[in-house]
Amino acid sequence: MRTELTQIEIDILANYRFVVAEPEKDVQIDFRPFIEAATMGVYLKRFNVGLKAPDLKTAASVFMKRHAFLAVLYLYSMSAFNKKLDVSPENIILADAIKDGLWLPDFYLKNKTAEVCPAGERLVWRTEAVRHLFVDNLFPVMEAISKSAKISKLILWENVAVYIFWLYEKILSQTEDHEVKARASEDFSFLVNHAPGKLFGRYNNNPIARYYSDPVYQEESDSYIRIRKTCCFSYLLKEKGSYCKTCPRTCGM
Repeated sequence: MRTELTQIEIDILANYRFVVAEPEKDVQIDFRPFIEAATMGVYLKRFNVGLKAPDLKTAASVFMKRHAFLAVLYLYSMSAFNKKLDVSPENIILADAIKDGLWLPDFYLKNKTAEVCPAGERLVWRTEAVRHLFVDNLFPVMEAISKSAKISKLILWENVAVYIFWLYEKILSQTEDHEVKARASEDFSFLVNHAPGKLFGRYNNNPIARYYSDPVYQEESDSYIRIRKTCCFSYLLKEKGSYCKTCPRTCGM
């Protein structure tokens, strides 16, 4: 059964760059061609100039970090609302926006109705929901980015993984709704511990599990953080020497 998102749900997802008003024509980007390496390559070159990035790999990494917000809003809907959004590339329009060196696109879905989880069938429903996000969207986008920018998919997967960890560990774990908290905990465990590689693309092993490690104490920040295994190149867009606090280039040095 498909249903409309409620206004409360829309307002929550808006925090993760979900919009229900169709973007102005001059900033609309049809997402469907982004699963093709040639089209992605053309866009990344233009994007690279607007971003003032030093090279295509940096632009590609930033693109994937921002696109990871689609995974955040989708998984939020799946875990908190028990609703599966349609994130097929042909259903998405990006609202393009680069301002002050930051690219902060909004996600508009042509079909904004959601599939409600059938009673008593959540395990099967969740498996298909996870497959839809990764196999139908994130994996082909990564393939196109990796081929066009010659960047390792290990970096791209970690760019997505860190936002998934953030969603479940920092956002959904703090909800006061005990039912949602329990469901989100189960979903997170499935994503990092049990989901087979085939749900993420052409993989035998789960590609985000490799990035899930115990946080370690960092004296400089007096906090426990999960150090990245790859560098996302974001420091190349910042002042010299300004790195992410989880950057493997600086942590542990």
